[in-house]
Amino acid sequence: MKLFLFIFFIFSPNTFASLGDTGSEMVAQIVSDPARFFYEIKADSEESLPVSSGKTYTLSVELFPTLVPFTYANASLNYNIYKEGKLSANMPQIDLMIGAQYMFGSKIAVNLTNDINDANFWGYDAGVMFSNSFNSRTRTFYGYRHSFLSAKLDLKKDKNYELLGVRINSFDSSFSENSIIFGVETLKDINKYWAMQINYGFSNNTLAARLSWYGKWFELGFNIYPEGVLVVHPTWSLRLGF
Repeated sequence: MKLFLFIFFIFSPNTFASLGDTGSEMVAQIVSDPARFFYEIKADSEESLPVSSGKTYTLSVELFPTLVPFTYANASLNYNIYKEGKLSANMPQIDLMIGAQYMFGSKIAVNLTNDINDANFWGYDAGVMFSNSFNSRTRTFYGYRHSFLSAKLDLKKDKNYELLGVRINSFDSSFSENSIIFGVETLKDINKYWAMQINYGFSNNTLAARLSWYGKWFELGFNIYPEGVLVVHPTWSLRLGF
């Protein structure tokens, strides 16, 4: 059970410092709305950049922090269905987006401990992306995405569980969000880009920003959730274009 909770709350400041009020407050926020917290971790894996010019699709896998340490196995595919300017100079590039996530560590925890009856965390996302070239090196992109997360943790009823003095309860909830995306991408060198974007979820009034740098193989960046428990998420993902 302790290992399972450690995986969930490894990013608490108390992982690297003494236990205190800050860590307890963070845990309390997570316990009060667990689905939203795990949704933000899941959202780190959602690919929301347009397919690079000259490519047909982009395949990405978030390595950190989604896969490690939160054990969210994930994959996202963006498929280009229309090249910018192919039929009309005013028509933007159009990409379809789809992704899936599954926290395999939750099932491992169930098998390793007698404290948990069941644990299941999975999600998906789908959407559409449009992009227009501003000049030969810069383009804007915008789109829509639907995201869904199912979060379930069922603990034994005859025991009391606490983390940093906060009672941990069973929960069975989901988090669904419909978001609009706005961003800009700039080519800095051959196969080297940087991008900034803002995502606004109008179903739950969520707000997120992303700053990223990417090349032929990997993407590095920061996701910012102003109202999240963990405001800044450093990210690292494998990103391949074909």
